[in-house]
Amino acid sequence: MGIFDFFKKKNSRQENVSTPVQEIDRAEEKIAVEVMEEVVETTPEITQEIPSQPQPVNENYEKIKTYNDYIVYSIALQLRGEYTPIAAFEKENGEIEGFVYMVTEDAYALPVHEAISKMEEKFENELQEGKVRSYMILYHSQFDNNDNHSPATQEGEFKAISLSYHFKGADKAKTGLPYIFENETVTYKGFAEFSHEENNGIMNHQLIDGRDYFTNTEGIAAPETTNEAGIIVRKSNVHNLVNTWSGIFGHENFQTKDYGQYLSAVLMQSTVADPLGESKSKTEFEDVRFKTIVTDELSTIIPEVKTDYTLDFETRSVREWENALNLQAIVAGPARNTFGVWFFATDYAENRNAYLTQPHLNINISGVVLILDAHQDTDLPDGTKMSEEFTTYMPSQTLPNYACFDFIAKVVDFKETTLLEDGSVKGYILKLKLITHEESEDFFTIDAFVNKENMRFENLTKGMKVTGAVQLQGKIVN
Repeated sequence: MGIFDFFKKKNSRQENVSTPVQEIDRAEEKIAVEVMEEVVETTPEITQEIPSQPQPVNENYEKIKTYNDYIVYSIALQLRGEYTPIAAFEKENGEIEGFVYMVTEDAYALPVHEAISKMEEKFENELQEGKVRSYMILYHSQFDNNDNHSPATQEGEFKAISLSYHFKGADKAKTGLPYIFENETVTYKGFAEFSHEENNGIMNHQLIDGRDYFTNTEGIAAPETTNEAGIIVRKSNVHNLVNTWSGIFGHENFQTKDYGQYLSAVLMQSTVADPLGESKSKTEFEDVRFKTIVTDELSTIIPEVKTDYTLDFETRSVREWENALNLQAIVAGPARNTFGVWFFATDYAENRNAYLTQPHLNINISGVVLILDAHQDTDLPDGTKMSEEFTTYMPSQTLPNYACFDFIAKVVDFKETTLLEDGSVKGYILKLKLITHEESEDFFTIDAFVNKENMRFENLTKGMKVTGAVQLQGKIVN
């Protein structure tokens, strides 16, 4: 896992479905680099030598160019779609080294504002203690050749790479490298206070292939506490429901059709009084409902597979999604006092207090199948021979912390079903036996929705063995 993976821009489809309305990242876009010719030249000029007076030294430029490596590195990150705040510092011997916060687990990233603040506090202390001669923090901001260097966090705010720096014996200062997005191209305008030649000196600087520019890192762990009920509460701020909706609408369709716009319209309609109940046809289907959550700060829709299947469950841990204002969570613990399970709680917004204070609950468990294939071989990957009745499930290595499981299951029963008003989303409700128990037929047998598009075979039959991946979901039994 790269150290920059958790500041990446999110797909705009995610924002329409499951993230707080005040935290909208830039939509994904193909980015090519172009530098405005009137400000920054990318090729040297050939001109006739004309005797001239020596130009005065631009002391500010001489300071800034000390950090050329990291200015260019920030540009390179942006061209890869990564908007990570980074820093660099000058040691007493004049060497420049980079610094970045490193995520230690794939569930929690340091918020941009907090990362910048922590970097500034760290290097200000080291500057005062004489450990460094200078430092620079680079981040994306709202700067547009003005004094606004506030970090960019929402669509339309991304306007520049801001440089916040402090050299020993001088005041703290900031400048910015403005850019504009147009026709899938990012155009860097150059530093307004620098000449053509000075801007060329920065923009034409080359990084050394293979060099590690960030030899200094600091790990960031997800916050974790244990409450009075003995339940471990962990935090996440990078998760979303994109994979869940991809399971509902079909992976290919979800990428090519604008279901995000449809869901946004449904969400908007749910906020308006509907005395005729017309909006219900957009959210309530025979086997699945699109559950809306609307607050002043969060608006989202959750697909919920209907089921009567119930498990007695003991809550051991809850992973709350901070980026959903702690109104969404993964809940984990033992079921039937025997096997471990965790699920996305579709009712967490209204039942958060119960999950955090009442360890023993009865839970309706169902699932959204992300991929389904026919299981042909009863042997395990290591060659172990298994009986024809063998079933199993195990935590997904591909999607950890999403309550996703890889499985080999028996299809006890199935039926066709459709979603949307026009029935255009077609799938099945499967009754999947995930654990074979000699004394209990339904020891762990769930109802799960699978979109036909996400099936790698055509003909379902009762009793057949299937394999794939499923996201478990649950809610407290009413």
